[in-house]
Amino acid sequence: MSTIANGAANPIPPGYPHPEPCLSFWLQGTRSSPLLGHRTTEALPETAEVAIIGSGISGAAAAYFILTGPNPPKSIVMLEARELCHGATGRNGGHCRPDCYRGYKGYKNHFGKEQALKILQNEMDTLNLVTEIIEKEGIDCDFWRGLSFDVAMDKECADFFHESFKAFQADGGKTNGIVEWIGNAEEAQKRTRSNDAQAAAEFPAASLWPYKLVIHLIDLCITKYGMNVQTNTPVRSVAEAPGGGWNLVTDRGTLKTEKVVYATNAFTATLLPEFLGRIAPYRGQCSAVVPTKPFSGPNILTHTYSHRYGLNNFDYMIQRPKDGIVIIGGGRWKVPVEELVGYMDDSEKLPVLTEHLKGAMKTYMTGWGEEAVGEGLLCDWTGIMGYTPEAVPYVGAIHGKPGAFITAGHSGHGMARTFTCSRGIAALMRGESWESTKLPECFQPTPERLAKTETVEQLWCEADKTGVPLMH
Repeated sequence: MSTIANGAANPIPPGYPHPEPCLSFWLQGTRSSPLLGHRTTEALPETAEVAIIGSGISGAAAAYFILTGPNPPKSIVMLEARELCHGATGRNGGHCRPDCYRGYKGYKNHFGKEQALKILQNEMDTLNLVTEIIEKEGIDCDFWRGLSFDVAMDKECADFFHESFKAFQADGGKTNGIVEWIGNAEEAQKRTRSNDAQAAAEFPAASLWPYKLVIHLIDLCITKYGMNVQTNTPVRSVAEAPGGGWNLVTDRGTLKTEKVVYATNAFTATLLPEFLGRIAPYRGQCSAVVPTKPFSGPNILTHTYSHRYGLNNFDYMIQRPKDGIVIIGGGRWKVPVEELVGYMDDSEKLPVLTEHLKGAMKTYMTGWGEEAVGEGLLCDWTGIMGYTPEAVPYVGAIHGKPGAFITAGHSGHGMARTFTCSRGIAALMRGESWESTKLPECFQPTPERLAKTETVEQLWCEADKTGVPLMH
């Protein structure tokens, strides 16, 4: 199950999510959810003003901002191929971690100074918006807000971090009181409790239980605002309806809608062929780890983390304040990239990555020690992300398709972007201007952006040869 079966230059459509995926830590812990298998009505509605395809954080947040904004639609239907929030959102690292400096040079090379500054500002805006909505709606999702460390594990990475930090500062990027650069290796090792750290940066971040956040928003939209949700209902095709609007064809019937939102991430090109090669599935692997005693109780980690080697090889990690469980994912440099890019099967795990994740905490953290029975790897799982060539999403109205909108291709970084993107989609659907969304213009799915010939699959398959930071 790979889009590069015929080569990276000629990707095939990703098809549909696997019907029997593995379960993440987040999904294992919420098997009592009353929304499992939920269908608001027994039959699929025949019509709706708005339809949303996808029930991850993009779809849930879009529904929330559409229904809580001015002049909400009288009817809205959410269609999900599997269970609610069982895609990438329900399998991520539980990390809402804005890029506060690191990707600046790469984004500037792609889009110029103004857009690069907007991209990073958008991520801080997203962290603040997530915080605001969780507090406003009283959402119980183990939300914690604090600080994170970028840890450079070799000189190449340290130089990369520092050069981007200095370039961001030089162009007027805000770092005072936001980003602290720790350039001394000994200090970095002490501050981060990390073996072999060469440098580090500290900046704001948050952690949470992603499934609980999404399910709370969806439940609110159902019970308070009358949204109709249909799980286990994959959309097989979307066609322009006679007289306007869109026909969404499913195995259970056809839904006619005036407006449609594609919150389909890695699987977008199945329904929108113009995104073939523009959004590629990318398989990642993550795990839950029971900490050893030196990282338990009063000694749990005070920050979230990313440990990085070189330009593109990193792991990401949080320790949950509520129960001390460590969530750590990554290790993609341990396997050929052809086993990751293009893959859309989240029912299987890669044993090499399981072994990497099993030993990662001992590798990184000073004094982790030997693991007693019951400590160490609790479980691991896979998830399918949706990557774009520039590592920024496609957000906005789809050219040539009146009433069709997209928020997808979040490139493994959705928790730091999707809330503002979905809020922007809601504004655009009400007829408001792009400027009102405060989103970077480079997020728009313009014909020029879609017309580029090199595919995401090609970019990743060549990444090790080019030595270009891909920002993901």
